[in-house]
Amino acid sequence: MNHPPQLRQRLTAAATACGTLAVTLALLAGMPYVLWRATGLPWPEHVSSFSEFGQRLTQPVSDPLMIDLLAVVGWVCWVAFAWTVVRESVWYATHLPQLLRDRHAHHEHVAALSVKGSLAALCIGTLVVALIGLWRPQTVSAQEPSSLAQARPYTTATAPLVPAAVQQPTPSPAAATADPAHTTLSGPTSARSGVPGETELVRHIEYTVIEGDTLWDIARTHMGDALTWPRIYALNKDRVQSDGAQLTDPDLIRPGWQLTIPVPRAATPPPTPAPTPADPAPETTPTKPAETPPPQSTPDRHKEAGQQESAEHPPSRAGEPNEATAQQAGPKPGPAAISLGEASLIGVTAAAGLLAARRYWHWHQHRRREPGRETEVPALSPLVDKAAQAAHAATRPRQPVDPHLPVPRRTPPQQPRTTGTVTIGVRQDHEVLLDELAMPGGCAWTGPGAEGAARALLIGVLTAAERQRPGPSRVTAVVPHDVAESLLPGLPTQFTALTQSTDLAEAIRAAEQHLIAHARTHDQQDTAPAATGPASARSTPETEPGTLLLLTPPDAAHAGQLQALASRSSPATLIVLTLGTPLPGAASWHIAADGATTTAATPGQHPGPLRLFHLTPEAGRDVTEVLLTAHGQRPRLRILPTPSPPPDSEHPDPPAAPEPDDTPKRPHPVETSRPAQTKPVRLHVLGPVTLYVRGHHDPVGTNLRGEVHEFLALLAAHPTGLLASDIADKLHLAPGSDQNALKNLRRAVRRALRAATGITAQEFILLQGELHKLHPELVETDLEDFSRSLKEAFSASDGEETFNDALAAVRAALAHYRGPFTQGGDYLWADTIREHLAMKATDAVLRLARQAERADATPRERDTVLTLLEHLGTIHPDHERLAQHTIRLYQATGRHDTARHTYTRLTRHLTDLGLEPEPATQALITPRTHSRQTR
Repeated sequence: MNHPPQLRQRLTAAATACGTLAVTLALLAGMPYVLWRATGLPWPEHVSSFSEFGQRLTQPVSDPLMIDLLAVVGWVCWVAFAWTVVRESVWYATHLPQLLRDRHAHHEHVAALSVKGSLAALCIGTLVVALIGLWRPQTVSAQEPSSLAQARPYTTATAPLVPAAVQQPTPSPAAATADPAHTTLSGPTSARSGVPGETELVRHIEYTVIEGDTLWDIARTHMGDALTWPRIYALNKDRVQSDGAQLTDPDLIRPGWQLTIPVPRAATPPPTPAPTPADPAPETTPTKPAETPPPQSTPDRHKEAGQQESAEHPPSRAGEPNEATAQQAGPKPGPAAISLGEASLIGVTAAAGLLAARRYWHWHQHRRREPGRETEVPALSPLVDKAAQAAHAATRPRQPVDPHLPVPRRTPPQQPRTTGTVTIGVRQDHEVLLDELAMPGGCAWTGPGAEGAARALLIGVLTAAERQRPGPSRVTAVVPHDVAESLLPGLPTQFTALTQSTDLAEAIRAAEQHLIAHARTHDQQDTAPAATGPASARSTPETEPGTLLLLTPPDAAHAGQLQALASRSSPATLIVLTLGTPLPGAASWHIAADGATTTAATPGQHPGPLRLFHLTPEAGRDVTEVLLTAHGQRPRLRILPTPSPPPDSEHPDPPAAPEPDDTPKRPHPVETSRPAQTKPVRLHVLGPVTLYVRGHHDPVGTNLRGEVHEFLALLAAHPTGLLASDIADKLHLAPGSDQNALKNLRRAVRRALRAATGITAQEFILLQGELHKLHPELVETDLEDFSRSLKEAFSASDGEETFNDALAAVRAALAHYRGPFTQGGDYLWADTIREHLAMKATDAVLRLARQAERADATPRERDTVLTLLEHLGTIHPDHERLAQHTIRLYQATGRHDTARHTYTRLTRHLTDLGLEPEPATQALITPRTHSRQTR
């Protein structure tokens, strides 16, 4: 027998369904009946042609004609309504599963429709929702505490799926260390349940309600039938809970309540006298986070274990053995190609080259930027950023195959090919090497996709060179200038691995010289062992000329020379590729617009169809702009900014000032001791990700997984909150498991911080719908203090007092800047944030440095600014603007050896990047060195 509230709900639903059905049928059948009885068909009886119909319309308007027109309008409205009813019926039929879960979808759908379409949706939707309510009453919902202050810890326990009978003499070892779930055994007629028909042998288990639970879901999970939820209600309605409340409304159950659930004998395996711990473990133990909390007292451990179990109810795992067996076979290999939008496809090897160019791109963007101009560094192209993300995921260490992994990642793409390798396409989900084009007689590309494939091939050559910086490229390309301008416009004549010749004759001469260089290298290798043994060891692939790609359309004047070169094509030496008309004896490939290739090769020569990589002109422009910026050049405008003149003329050095000491003297480092903590938890993300708890000097949570540190750093970088979908995208969580992964991340943070702080009544990570954020009253970050101090650093007015205030504020900000953002963490999403924070820190110090370089600056102010410059120079040793101002200030204070040491340090780091200092930086040191040598 249903409880009265449920009976009322069913009666209300039945009345609503009957009323809505009557209204809908009246509109569908009553309207045409009324129109038929009133006017019949509104078509004129004596009109047999369109001319007669036109004459009828030209007649004066009479009452019968007006009635006929109104009838036509009525029939048209009925047809429109009937069509809308059919359309809405289809929509509600296709969205029925969603309506079963959430009936608010009906109201959202009606609100999104126009006025003319909402009537049919209202009729059909109300009828469907009423029928659902008649079959299944309103879903029971758990009510969260209205505020964090009302939240209280509950000692909870998760019931095992195979409960032990009450007659079992000895508890399991696990029951001795944790609060077990109570289990009782009832006879054929259960007096406690009070539910007729419960004549089978019933076991009762104790279940703790968690957030989001409903009686419907609990009955479906533990009793096998969601419609048996009234049994749970009848069994627990008079039970007094731990907070003093009772279950009086089946629509309201609260987290922490204990419910007795009747589990029929048929729903569970028969109890065994002494079950082994391994039998119930797969069913009773939820997914364990990898972190282990510090040792604590037994009562606290019991309470914390219960709170961890209540964080998420483990779903049914009946089919888990089959899934585990399928996953043990090994992970599915990821893709080898990366889609970059419409009509663009590149390989993961080329994407790895773009990832390598990102560092140089950021460095040159900051090198161009003047700190006095409040301009932001332009964002990286979305196309390149997407490719870099895929390559970054491909190069990360592979996680072991673990079905219980708390934070599963997406299936990454395949590993890129070795450094210096160029790929042209994909076959059977594997990249195809450039050597496949090395055919005797050459290869010709024709078809609508030949130009896009040639553009992607040149990008592959250029990105392969990026992975070999600062070393030489093993694959180079020679292309006539007109071809290069049509494929990749804006590139200089000589750019890394690409050389543009003035015409085809010059390109042929470059290919012939390359063959001569190969022959000379092989001759030297043949004669070297006879002369001296160690010399042969010095002949490495890096010293060889490598592979040359000659890409050009043929012409009649040079067809013979081009054919002779094509006959010498061989892997790792020379590849001749023509666009358009094939050469005599060359292999012809027809390329479709999507890169699909049709060759004239014999059947069975290739194991599968080949799809070439291809790029649109817009995608090629985005990639070339990034590559040009990574080399300090600009597309179409390659004029470097004029370097500022050295300040030697304004501030000449004393003529014969002796050096006090040969050892370079450095100012005192910036004080980076941990500031006073005002909140229970302090999170450091400037430098390595570290957690501190008030009252403890040593960090906590050092055993947390890397995913948890990345999760905390992501929330710290977005103090206003971040949606779950954005977090899953940045953390590369596997599709379908992102919700469970986020729950595991929150659980790991909760367990570590609750064990360290003793705070169990509040959450350190607030969850507001899908929005995640750090609790502003419990967690503070050094990033917030750093940003706040920089905002206070400068004011609109000038003066000595303002300069001193700004100096103090910048010094306080840099006390928090212990290193780059998430130092040591390989998080691609953090690159932009890291560069932005470095820009803010360096800009603040450079503004002070320009003021300290004035003639009226005091020695104390210069020493303080030098301290800040040296602090940032240690963190960012390749920042050239910092080095320039540091050298100037050291020279202004007479410490020339220290200035020279700063220049040497900068040169060493730039050399590692394959770069050299700007002429303006070199001019700061060259006159000093020359003057000292002449003395």
